[in-house]
Amino acid sequence: YNMMYSLPDLVIKFNWYYAILGLGLASICIIGATLYTVLSSLGETPSELMRPKAPKPGKRVLLEKIPFIWKHLKFNQKVTVRNIFRYKKRFLMTIIGIAGCTALILTGFGIKDAISAIIPSQYQKIYHYDMQISLKNSAENESVQEFIQELEKKEEVSKVVETYMTSGALVNGEKEEDIQIIVPKDEKIENVIQLIDTKKLEEGKIAITDKVAQLLNVKQGDKITLKDNDNNQKEFEISNIVENYIYHYVYMPKGIYEETYGEYKTNVLYIQNSVKDEEQEKEMAKELLKDENVNAVALNSNMESLMKDMMNSLNYVVVILIISAGLLAFVVLYNLSNVNISERIRELATIKVLGFYDKEVYDYVTRETVLLTIIGIILGLFGGYLLNMFIIKTCEINVIRFGKEIMPISYLYAIIITVVFTLIVNVVTYFSLKKIDMIESLKSIE
Repeated sequence: YNMMYSLPDLVIKFNWYYAILGLGLASICIIGATLYTVLSSLGETPSELMRPKAPKPGKRVLLEKIPFIWKHLKFNQKVTVRNIFRYKKRFLMTIIGIAGCTALILTGFGIKDAISAIIPSQYQKIYHYDMQISLKNSAENESVQEFIQELEKKEEVSKVVETYMTSGALVNGEKEEDIQIIVPKDEKIENVIQLIDTKKLEEGKIAITDKVAQLLNVKQGDKITLKDNDNNQKEFEISNIVENYIYHYVYMPKGIYEETYGEYKTNVLYIQNSVKDEEQEKEMAKELLKDENVNAVALNSNMESLMKDMMNSLNYVVVILIISAGLLAFVVLYNLSNVNISERIRELATIKVLGFYDKEVYDYVTRETVLLTIIGIILGLFGGYLLNMFIIKTCEINVIRFGKEIMPISYLYAIIITVVFTLIVNVVTYFSLKKIDMIESLKSIE
C-alpha cells in the first residue's frame, strides 16, 4: 500500500476474535482426531489391544485389472502398489500434506511473480516515455509551443508528445471510479504510451483501461458516463479496453474532446530521452524546472526504483511461506514414516530375516513415499495455482492490477523444495530402519 499512499507506522494489536477462532478450529481438529482414535481403540477387546496390530490384508487393486501395465511391473513395484492401497488413510494424509506443502510454496513464489510483474509491464511494456512534464495552468499556447520547439532541438530529447490531462470519474449505474483523462494532440501517443488492443483512438469514442472496465463491469461497445471536475456528465461509447497496471485512464481523441468540452490546451508533455543515464536525466529535470512554463517533472526511473525497493519486502512473504510449507511437509512425512515403521515393524523384520539388505528394506518402504510425493506434488501445483489466483484477486486494490501469470521457474522451485524436504525425511527414515532388531521384533507376545 506504500506504493500508493503515505502511511503511518504500523501498530499491531492482539485480535481476540481471530485468536479465539484459530484456537477453536485447532482444538476441534486435535480433539476430534484424538476422540476418533480413542473410540476406535476402546471398541476392541483388551486381549486384542495387548497384541501387536495385525497388518492389513492385501487386496487386488484396480491396476491389476489392466494386464498390459500390471504384467510389465517388477515384483517390488507390484508390492509397492498394493501396499499403498493397503493403508488408505496414510495414502490420503501423505498426498494432502505434500500437496499442501507444494501449494504454499508455489503461492509464495506466485505472489512475488504477480506483484513484481507490475514494474516491467507498466514501465517497459506500456510506458515508453522517460519523463512527464506538467505545464503551469497559466501558460499561454504560444509560450508553450516555443518551449516545446526548444525542447525538440535538445540532443538529449528524441520524442515529445503533447497531451491534455485532467481528472474525472467513470460512472456505470451506481458504480463510480476516479480516472485520469488523457487527450493526445495527435496520434503520436503510440510513441510514448503503448495502447495494447488498439491501433489508434476512434473518433467519437473513448478507450478505457482494463481494471476500471472490470470494476465497472463494462466491455467494448458499451455506453459509459464520464464525469468531469465540474460534475458535468457526458455519455460515450467504449471503442477499446486497453492494458494497464497502475491507476485508471481514459484515452480520448482530440476531436471529441473539443466537440464536448471546448478548446484544447496542452498541459502535459511526454518526453522520450536519447540518453538513459539516471544522473543525466536528473540534471535535465532540474534545468527544465527552471523554465516558467514548467510546473513539475516526473521521471519514470525514479518511480521504477521506488517500486523496486518496495517489492524487495515481498521476499519476506516468500520466505515465511516456504518455511511454513517446509515444516508442514517435514512434520507430515516424518510422522507418517514413523507410524508406518512402527505399525509394520514385524513385517519389516520378517523381510530382513528373509535376506533383504538394509538398502532393499529402505527401498521397500520409501518407494511408497516417493510415489505418493510425486502425486502430491502434481496435485499441489494445481492447488497452488488456484490458491495464488484467489489471493491475488482478494488482495488486489482498485487502482492496481497484478500480473496473473506464475513464472515457469516458480513451478520448478516449488517442486525442488518439496523434493528436498522429502529427501531429508527419507534419510532420517533410513537410519530408523537400520535400527530394527529382528529378534526383538519377531518375539511372540502372547
